[in-house]
Amino acid sequence: IHVTCVCGWKMGSVWLRRVGPSASFSLYRLITTTANGEVQGVEKWFTFRKAIVSTVPKSFRNAIGKETDRVIDVAKARQQHEYYVEQLKKLVDVVQFQCSEEFPDGVYVEDPAVVLQNKAIITRFDHKIRKGETAYMKHFLENMGMEIHEIEKIDPEARLEGGDVLFTGREFFIGLSTGTDKRGVETFAKVFSEWPVTAVPVLKGTGVLHLKSMSSMAGVDVIAIGDTPAGNEAWKVIESEGSHKYERLAFPDDNAANCVFINGTILHCSREDYPNSMHVWESIRDVPRVEVPNSEHIKADASLTCPSIRIN
Repeated sequence: IHVTCVCGWKMGSVWLRRVGPSASFSLYRLITTTANGEVQGVEKWFTFRKAIVSTVPKSFRNAIGKETDRVIDVAKARQQHEYYVEQLKKLVDVVQFQCSEEFPDGVYVEDPAVVLQNKAIITRFDHKIRKGETAYMKHFLENMGMEIHEIEKIDPEARLEGGDVLFTGREFFIGLSTGTDKRGVETFAKVFSEWPVTAVPVLKGTGVLHLKSMSSMAGVDVIAIGDTPAGNEAWKVIESEGSHKYERLAFPDDNAANCVFINGTILHCSREDYPNSMHVWESIRDVPRVEVPNSEHIKADASLTCPSIRIN
């Protein structure tokens, strides 16, 4: 089979090859376009025009993290973030704003808002340190002309964080975690009523912060997810309650499963950060991949999708 990969804005066929413990197999999909070049089908949800990012504030050294004795190197965190943004700029237009020192975790723009095309839902944090980020993000998205829906105005008691929201192009899976509750999921489902929404418990006591701390979309209909107690429990729900059947890309490390699949390129963890999981990423053939170092942000319980909002 002759295969042309998707690279940047060039559209063709995508061939993802996955190697399991005992067998290897291929998955390929033809991406079709209209006469004016618009992508059709579910693939359009992984074709992005723009990405929103922030900067890393000096106060990032005080970012929330489960390891209370960790020391964050802010200078290195900025270097890693700059490299991440540099890779995004090769694929989409990037809009970057200056993060206020008031928000140590403000670089993680994925948490205060979920955006799909021109509709944005402003989330609601339970953590006091992060509450101000939502007003900041609302103002920013309003200036971009987004249709805004605020969780707090719909249900003041609901909790939702963007890191728990996994969109597959066919439906939403939302993690029930320390940051997101059932009322948050129900409120989200009202705003995005045209899409199926399924709640997925995030196993407690595993150190997993959000659903996307252990999962992400690694291709069209391909979900990368940890081959761990937390990942396996989540996958059971995705398989049994989802409206579509997906291929699973399983990782020894939960956070290694989080990647940014954007315009046919995968930005994923580095060998330095997750050496035991690199063989899984290396099993993918004919799709451009970029290793992105993330060590300082991992100390703040962050994944690679956290520092950007991708807009179709």
